[in-house]
Amino acid sequence: MKRRDFVQLTGLGLGGLMLPFPMMGNPVSAEALLEGSLTTSQKKVLADAALNAAKSLGATYADVRIGRYLNQSVSTREKRVQGIQSSESFGVGIRVIANGTWGFASTNQVTKDGISKATAQAVAIAKANSKFQKEQGYGEVVWNTPIQKNPFEVPVSEKVDLLLNANSEAMKNGASFVNSNLFQINEQKYFASTDGSYIDQDIHRIWPTFTVSVIDRASGQFKTRDALSAPMGMGYEYMIPKSEDKLVTPFGMTLYRNSYDIVEDAIAAAKQAKDKLKAKSVEPGKYDMVLEPNHLGLTIHESVGHPLELDRILGYEANYAGTSFATLDKLKSGTFNYGSKVVNIFADKLQPGSLGA
Repeated sequence: MKRRDFVQLTGLGLGGLMLPFPMMGNPVSAEALLEGSLTTSQKKVLADAALNAAKSLGATYADVRIGRYLNQSVSTREKRVQGIQSSESFGVGIRVIANGTWGFASTNQVTKDGISKATAQAVAIAKANSKFQKEQGYGEVVWNTPIQKNPFEVPVSEKVDLLLNANSEAMKNGASFVNSNLFQINEQKYFASTDGSYIDQDIHRIWPTFTVSVIDRASGQFKTRDALSAPMGMGYEYMIPKSEDKLVTPFGMTLYRNSYDIVEDAIAAAKQAKDKLKAKSVEPGKYDMVLEPNHLGLTIHESVGHPLELDRILGYEANYAGTSFATLDKLKSGTFNYGSKVVNIFADKLQPGSLGA
């Protein structure tokens, strides 16, 4: 496909995002997010229905994922609540290998019959060109994000009060406008495979954020400053500030680690945005830079994460961000340096509080 054709097609896709129906799950009440999910034993029974059906249809390998995804966002602007959204997605995905090729199907009918039908469909459409790879079974495992306070159990009114308080303090300290948001996600994943794995995971993520704007009415100029928070694999305890988690830089800016003070940060943001209005423009030249962790993460995300996606490397995917410069010929040459020789990048999946833990 030519790039121009791709851009035209994706333009149609973006238009579809404006349609009036939920794209990331079914809207539910806040209380519904606390309703109990399936027990681990119930998930195992449903997973076995898929695994047994796959084997009976001739699959040499099969795995099944049962997922329940809960989302809640609270959005405010100045003294007003702009929106509160709660949604739930619930379904099953089945992968199989039949005749040496992969097949996949999914369904939102989380019953034995629905799962069996989806499994049969996965076997029937096993047309992918992936090769079979041996996998190790892990038996029955349960893993939960080690949260101290479930954010979905915190009343929405308490979250709204916190955001509005941050907005109010920012306005008192010179902000012209301020938008604040609190995003919370709970992913309940169950994985089972014919290799003998039955893994039940309960994963939480949270992200408070805001944008403060300060306007100079006389000149018409404005400056903004975003929150110094980070998306975290934690519970609501992240929203309870602790002094030991604050890092004060030599220039007086406060950064945050395992807990976050949104009110303190909003006050600082308003003051710093005002300072930016008075600051001189940066003079052209070479400077040493220290990237704040969120900025460094974005740099790695764009320059390492996306280019190393296999479908981009193989030329199977392109979008507005392009394809990938990290092509196979560079890998095979043995002489290509991805970056500076003093830079090492390591994905630490054991780091407490990280999204990938």
